Amino acid sequence: MVEPPRFAVVGRVNKGKSSIVATLAEDPSVAIHARPGTTRICTRFPVEVDGEVLFELVDTPGFEEADRALDWLENEAGGERPARVRALLRHFVGTDDFIEERTLLAPIMDGAAILYVVDGAHPFRSNHKAEMEILRWTGRPGMALVNRIGPGDHTAAWLDALRSRFDVVRVFDAHTADFTDRIELLQSFRTIDPAAAPAIDRALDAMHGERRRRRAEASLIVTDLLVDALTLTLTEAALDAEAIEQRRAALEERFHDALRTREQDARRRVERLYNHVVAWAEGELDRPVLDADLFAERTWDSLGLSDGQVIAVTTGAGAVTGGAIDAAVGGASFLAGTAIGAAVGLIGGLTRLGRRYATAGPTEKLGALGRAVGVGDTGKPWRIGPHQNPNFGFVLLDRALLHYRSVAGRAHARQDHPTLDAADRISAGLPAELRRALGGLFERLRREHADVDRETRQRLNTRISGLIDALDPAGPGELPGAASDGEPGV
Repeated sequence: MVEPPRFAVVGRVNKGKSSIVATLAEDPSVAIHARPGTTRICTRFPVEVDGEVLFELVDTPGFEEADRALDWLENEAGGERPARVRALLRHFVGTDDFIEERTLLAPIMDGAAILYVVDGAHPFRSNHKAEMEILRWTGRPGMALVNRIGPGDHTAAWLDALRSRFDVVRVFDAHTADFTDRIELLQSFRTIDPAAAPAIDRALDAMHGERRRRRAEASLIVTDLLVDALTLTLTEAALDAEAIEQRRAALEERFHDALRTREQDARRRVERLYNHVVAWAEGELDRPVLDADLFAERTWDSLGLSDGQVIAVTTGAGAVTGGAIDAAVGGASFLAGTAIGAAVGLIGGLTRLGRRYATAGPTEKLGALGRAVGVGDTGKPWRIGPHQNPNFGFVLLDRALLHYRSVAGRAHARQDHPTLDAADRISAGLPAELRRALGGLFERLRREHADVDRETRQRLNTRISGLIDALDPAGPGELPGAASDGEPGV
């Protein structure tokens, strides 16, 4: 079996080599630190799919004494250039000379191709030539990457210097690179080592397949979240009249905490799916809007549908339900079902629109007389849920999609706190037809909360899959265009 290709990531100390490795390998455990010299040994990071190693990256220490090492190669060693590099590795074994140079050169002389990383934020200096010359002496294929890790921009000068010494030169920002950037860089690997092209092609196919699998899995996670949240109900045994308000409040708090927990669990599953486990502590990904409480006023002001869109969705859903009745009687109702359904949807939307929090109540009510004498709210089990606000599903969906987009497009080299657009109402920008379809499915989940049928879940997952595919930087399409149907509030 042919060994997977290996690439040694080399360069000067603290120029972003480990960041390149973390992003390319999707491995946030790679040690990245502002202190120079964090990497002291060579560490291999295999990139795998389904247990198969596609290629391997070797994180190396930085050059420390390139000028002196090149002088030794030119004046002390004999033979062809690669033989001189091997001589340097043998000659100084057990000494303190050229420790970093010998460490980074060892995997190259053992067959790894070269990824030479420079920092485009700092100017090119003549002493960088010694590093490039030593790498040329190895005889191994290589390419250069310009990685900016500071505010300066000397990219143009670096490109001129590198192109005279490397066949392939790329600008690659490890902190902003997404899946598409990784794929394009991997395609460049084919040109520096033609012998590795078949293995690289297999890696590309496997990575695209893995990305499709992740999108499908993320769609199921978001679908499960919506189904679980929109069907959640909790019950409480008969309440004692003396503690009814405290028990009611406790039941409502337990219900809303359960919804929050479901959302957090879904987020962690998506993060694990994309290997974002080590780099982010709990809650870091959620800033600035996603760390707001699910039921906070600013959450509902920023996400979900506008009031006008909610009314349009509930009215349309009611009309569809009424239309089914008209169809069942063969038109004998003269479309009364459609009209009545639309009216019921309109009234229901207006009635439930402002309720961010769900309220608990007795499962059976004894009417005004019973409540007047103090027995109407006691003696019967209490229930809360499903959450009746027609915008709740859209708010939850927006939060899930924003979170997904941040995870799917985020480079593994980044360790800062992500920032998200608090005003990004994804749901509000969808075509009216899609909003109505989603609203109808959300309402159906509420009605069928005790026993959701497979068809409803599958139809919802189909809709969510389309949104997930569009939000993935490597996905097949774009989000549907903004609605322009003249609905109020659009």
